[in-house]
Amino acid sequence: MHKTLITLSVLILISFLSYGQQHLEKTGLTKHLEIESKYLGEKREVEIYFPPSYQGLEIKKYPVMYVMDGQEYFLHPVAYQKMLRFKDKSPEFIVVGINSDRKKRRILYHQDASRFINFIKKELIPLIDENYRTLEEKERIYFGWEMAGGLGLEIFANHPNMFSAFFLASPTHFTEDRIAALDKTTTENTPYLYFSKAPEETYIEKSLNEVDSVFKTRNPKHTFWKVDNLLGEDHYTTPLKTISNGLRDYFKDYNTLRFYSLKEFDEFGNLDSIKKYYRHRGNRYGISTDVHRTTKHFLLLNAMTENKFERFEEYANEFGKYLSNPTREIWAVRFGNYFAENNKDKEALDIYESGLNKFPESPAIHNAIGTFYTNKGNEKKARIHYKLAIEYAEKNDDSELGQYKSDLGKL
Repeated sequence: MHKTLITLSVLILISFLSYGQQHLEKTGLTKHLEIESKYLGEKREVEIYFPPSYQGLEIKKYPVMYVMDGQEYFLHPVAYQKMLRFKDKSPEFIVVGINSDRKKRRILYHQDASRFINFIKKELIPLIDENYRTLEEKERIYFGWEMAGGLGLEIFANHPNMFSAFFLASPTHFTEDRIAALDKTTTENTPYLYFSKAPEETYIEKSLNEVDSVFKTRNPKHTFWKVDNLLGEDHYTTPLKTISNGLRDYFKDYNTLRFYSLKEFDEFGNLDSIKKYYRHRGNRYGISTDVHRTTKHFLLLNAMTENKFERFEEYANEFGKYLSNPTREIWAVRFGNYFAENNKDKEALDIYESGLNKFPESPAIHNAIGTFYTNKGNEKKARIHYKLAIEYAEKNDDSELGQYKSDLGKL
């Protein structure tokens, strides 16, 4: 009895650990590191988040976001991508949170900033790039709040190619030396800087205006910057909004294109313009350069909705593989019906058949084929598909069963 209980406990533990591992693989993995820093003369705690695909895609490389005061802000960029990546609104990226001591940070972010910068540049970043699959300086983001914002400005002024983007929330300590150094900065890349403040933070307006003035007098082609007044926020709530706004803007070319009318598409360009957009997207993020299925879908849908059959046919020829692999039964029906309405019988049947290959027991598709053959005067084939529609509708308790029986009855 005792051995049985032990065995049962072990099995439960193994099951629990297995579930936990599956859960980590689906939501991502977090690692805790302690780095012995010769520049800081102490151990520094670091949290690292890896997105779900990191475990399986051994050739893919990822952007990295470095978060100062990670004990407070590490989870913000993690939550951001978890919320949006499943809809292809955000790329997956690694997050590195650098934990800080409230007492020491005031010294390390200001008077001893050079020591902390050396720790990041010469110890932490090389460790991350050498041990994990990163896009290195090509896609490396810095986030800092308050004094860490001033530190970020110093990093950009003196080491402009260290990060590709800076999100600085409620930044303080924009000293004369830091602003003067900024005026002499030259960059090899095109960095992105996003500064934010709350309306109550009038005490940082002067320094923000000085920084803004420096950027305006320099060649703006080499730097993109934005100063944002976050209405409704205060000194302690700006980080969340800053991270969200910064990531959304910095990764805006990751978005899939959705056009809600043909006019909107025409204003964007043409099919070549779309292909160029996705080539850039794929090359930047190391993903497919093919036109996203969402874009294909909306172009076809708009052409059909606006009854522009020539354009529908053009897009169908361009995106034939998308039509032959419908995501839902309804689209095999709707697109097939539209071909049929325009006397393109072969194309209509091809779409219906593609739908049945993926959804073989679809009452809706069988009923659409039945209607197609009814209109062609082929009662025998129509009856076969109407009956199949009824059979599968009864099997799956389909709410359209009455309609399918009515269509068969009309024969």
